[in-house]
Amino acid sequence: MILEPKDVLERLEFDKVLAITEKECLSDLGKLEVRKIFPETGHAIVTRSLAETKEIKEGMETNDRLPVSAFEDISEDLDMLDIEGYVLPIEGLQRINRTLRNFGEVHRYFNQARQLKYPHLFDIVRDYEFDANLVKAIDLVIDENGEIRPDASPLLQKIRKSISSKLRELDKVFKNLVGDYRNKGWLSDSVESIRNGRRVLAVPSEHKRKIRGIIHDESATGQTAFLEPEPIIDINNDIFDLETEEKREIFRLLKELSALLRPYRSFIRDYQKVLVRLDVIQAKGRIGLKMGAMAPKIRKEIYFGLWQAYHPLLLLKNKQAGKKTIPFDLTLLYDNRILLVSGPNAGGKSIFMKAVGLLQLMVQSGFLIPVRGDTEMG
Repeated sequence: MILEPKDVLERLEFDKVLAITEKECLSDLGKLEVRKIFPETGHAIVTRSLAETKEIKEGMETNDRLPVSAFEDISEDLDMLDIEGYVLPIEGLQRINRTLRNFGEVHRYFNQARQLKYPHLFDIVRDYEFDANLVKAIDLVIDENGEIRPDASPLLQKIRKSISSKLRELDKVFKNLVGDYRNKGWLSDSVESIRNGRRVLAVPSEHKRKIRGIIHDESATGQTAFLEPEPIIDINNDIFDLETEEKREIFRLLKELSALLRPYRSFIRDYQKVLVRLDVIQAKGRIGLKMGAMAPKIRKEIYFGLWQAYHPLLLLKNKQAGKKTIPFDLTLLYDNRILLVSGPNAGGKSIFMKAVGLLQLMVQSGFLIPVRGDTEMG
């Protein structure tokens, strides 16, 4: 499509329509796609795009909204999965899981009745299968807060029980030691601390030789030593070994999940593309809802029949300010391609001409427009 003048999109303020639409997107990827929107010229493409936006708006009006929720860009996570043996971190698996859940909701939304009610939207997801077992597999390992489930595997469950038992033992022994050493006056006011991942006592330097154990650190002034008493060294060692074993088991679980998802990465990329497309259509639908807009009938021949049409941006601005906007009618049929517009200064001529151009650009970009239902355009 050749535009004359070349900055006609900006002159007609189509860029402002895109900026408003961008704010309605739920994802950064959707916002990027909105910035790429450019008027189409193919009759079939324009008709289909308008039908998609019309259907999504109808769902909003009847409280039957398409369940597209906010989602993150998982492109980098999927690129990492392309590397054989790469293990995704918990955060990456969470992002993928949210995308899978999101697509799964959309996939389930299209029951038989909705397939008939929203045929153009259904066409977007029609060819995609969805395996809910992928979500289940991730959910069995990672909870909704991004934590590894205690029962993610029998071995992990056993390790964590052992750690809990050792921590209780450590707490009991530590408290007994604190009571004993405090009675002897060997401890600082702040009794304990953590150094090198170990639970230690804060001991005044003059008493540090009175307690058998390992000194892990000293205060900046040198007046306090942080000492691990001998009776808890073995317990701390056991806890360290168990925590190391826990990390190994968690890594194994994440590795298994990454291996499970790897064969599906191309499908998951497609899911993301579908969600981005629906995010953009949904944003268009929200704009249409705010304007009370509708889809005009698209003719193949040159035809302009605008009835009760409004300048979209002026309408939105006036609605927000509680002001009335005056509509207009325009008919240009077949060979009648010229219209003389006259009137006094500040009489609305520029707004009228800009509105006609902007409405045409919006229609060719799949936007609903604020007109009466019997409007036809070609």
